[in-house]
Amino acid sequence: MDRDAIAFFDLDGTLVAGQTQQLLVRYLRAKRLVGVADLIGVGLWFGAYKLGLVKPTDRARARGAQFMAGHTWVEIDELMREFASEVLKPRLHAGAVEALRGHQSEGEYVVVLSAAIQPLVEAVCRPLGVEACEGTRLELVEGLYSGRIEGRQLYGAEKAVVARRYLEERGVDPRRCFAYADHETDLELLRLVGRPVAVSPRPGLLRVATESGWRVIE
Repeated sequence: MDRDAIAFFDLDGTLVAGQTQQLLVRYLRAKRLVGVADLIGVGLWFGAYKLGLVKPTDRARARGAQFMAGHTWVEIDELMREFASEVLKPRLHAGAVEALRGHQSEGEYVVVLSAAIQPLVEAVCRPLGVEACEGTRLELVEGLYSGRIEGRQLYGAEKAVVARRYLEERGVDPRRCFAYADHETDLELLRLVGRPVAVSPRPGLLRVATESGWRVIE
């Protein structure tokens, strides 16, 4: 067992195929919890994102928080459990999950870092037995979600900031650690550790991984 190593995992496109927020909006629409305009708006945004026409912004990533407004923690926790089981579980990336299980069997500490909202990240990680997960946190006011983000959103370089905190708190040498991601926006996280892994990488990350001799999981 190597408790002196941490394996960091991205969620969207790495542990789960696809964009969880887009999938969540479709699920909420099927449950009649959001309108058609919300579904179309999110679909168009993600289509433009895939084509490189827009870049992620705080406003775009905050939409998931807005859908939670007015609901209690218990209500959202149950909704996210159902969503993860019905929609995300069948979309888990077999190679990434196998790697995660391997780290767990070696006694290594696993941390999932994601820009997705925290209740969703927890719902995915709980059945996988993940010890720690960090997502974009939502504000609770008098027991109800306000529809606003609390603190900074866990995207891009912010993941590396959180990863450094884990490394420092546990006194772990980053050269002994792993990071798994699919997109070049996570390059700072990948370069932070000694054992970066590209999972079903987008073209930009695949190019860097190939040039750098990183492991690639398709």
